[in-house]
Amino acid sequence: VKKYGLDKIRFGDFVALLDHDNRFGRTYRQGSITIGIVVHSDCLLSGHGPGVTTLLTAGTRLIDPVLDAKANIADILGHGAFVAAKD
Repeated sequence: VKKYGLDKIRFGDFVALLDHDNRFGRTYRQGSITIGIVVHSDCLLSGHGPGVTTLLTAGTRLIDPVLDAKANIADILGHGAFVAAKD
């Protein structure tokens, strides 16, 4: 979890899934990429990790992901608990 930074992701974060092809369902494909948004947390009971809704996908590395700590939909839209109060 810590190795891949999964302990730091939040609901609404934009994430890049490398070697993850979602063009025709979810599948492993070396060299592909999917950009998604985190929509639910992990669940130890059912044994899965965080849930991601696909926004963009490509069978090859046509998309070049960039790390950005502010890549969160609530931050971008100015909503949520992490937004400073307006006077």
